[in-house]
Amino acid sequence: MHYSYAANLRLLHDDVNQPVLLTHANDFRIFIVEKTGKIFAYKGTQKHLFLDASSLITTRGSEQGLLSIAFHKNYSENGYLFLFYTAKNGDNTLARLTVDLPADKQIDLKSLEVLISQEDPASNHNGGMLAFGQDGYLYLGIGDGGRGGDPWNNAQNLETLLGKMLRIDVNQSSGYSIPKDNPFVERDNVLPEIWAYGLRNPWRHSFDRETGDLWIADVGQNKWEEIHWRSVDSKGGENYGWRLMEGNHCFLPKKECDLGDLVKPVAEYAHKYGCSVTGGYVYRGSKIKELYGKYIFGDFCSGTIWTINKEQNFEMQELMKTDLNISSFGEDSSGELYVLDYQGRVFKFVP
Repeated sequence: MHYSYAANLRLLHDDVNQPVLLTHANDFRIFIVEKTGKIFAYKGTQKHLFLDASSLITTRGSEQGLLSIAFHKNYSENGYLFLFYTAKNGDNTLARLTVDLPADKQIDLKSLEVLISQEDPASNHNGGMLAFGQDGYLYLGIGDGGRGGDPWNNAQNLETLLGKMLRIDVNQSSGYSIPKDNPFVERDNVLPEIWAYGLRNPWRHSFDRETGDLWIADVGQNKWEEIHWRSVDSKGGENYGWRLMEGNHCFLPKKECDLGDLVKPVAEYAHKYGCSVTGGYVYRGSKIKELYGKYIFGDFCSGTIWTINKEQNFEMQELMKTDLNISSFGEDSSGELYVLDYQGRVFKFVP
């Protein structure tokens, strides 16, 4: 691997099965999610199986499985854990577990409550990132339903959850509610869960833990990968352009497309540099001063990792080249960053 002056990668684990997410529960543990359905908890050198959800999921398609989890911000009090997975029937599924704390041993699925079940017409473009905003609401990114070119035009259709960013209130003990300030709550024939639309396959979104700004990485079709940013004071309702646009370029029609009020990405790269973007985080840790405040992301195919500096007009710079199939980035409770290799390795960013 080739590293820049700013950071290096230190191998932590090399025995993980198809890792797709690393997260925390606002304590000193990290949790690693395997696409095949298991979640492991790590505390220092200690590791234990936290949850086996393999009985819930299908992995028939290469993009299907257990795709994301999120601990409620008050998890230490309410025990709420949220899962996003492709169910046995192929539906994109959001569910909640209410965990009996302190949960220092393996937990079970007895409390599982399905909140959203969205039929997916194909087996790919599931999206699936879960993240809580500073407003306390859960944001869920779902892909356009799969196949090439969004043949059902789901991303622009406000009567389906496919190709959308959803925003819901999960702070109650059962079900969910729609925030009153969601952008489409007063409109007929629009699903009120929708926060933004026009997404192809949002593979990882995150919130800057300092500013609350939202970053979204959206996987492209055949030519362009893209990164979107919205300020914490956004009122929602953004149309990120798919399938009218791929990156900053017309997709359908290929020429003279009506850009209208479409929100263009703050960064893009062509497929000669990779083929599938993996979103990351704004670094807010204390170990690597050169990276502080920069958004870190990468590409699954090329293994390249870049930074974006919002304060420098969203300037994009290469950070390092790796031999990783970058499936996800992760952030611990201290704001330090990790990167996951789909082939089974987990690395930490170090000076």
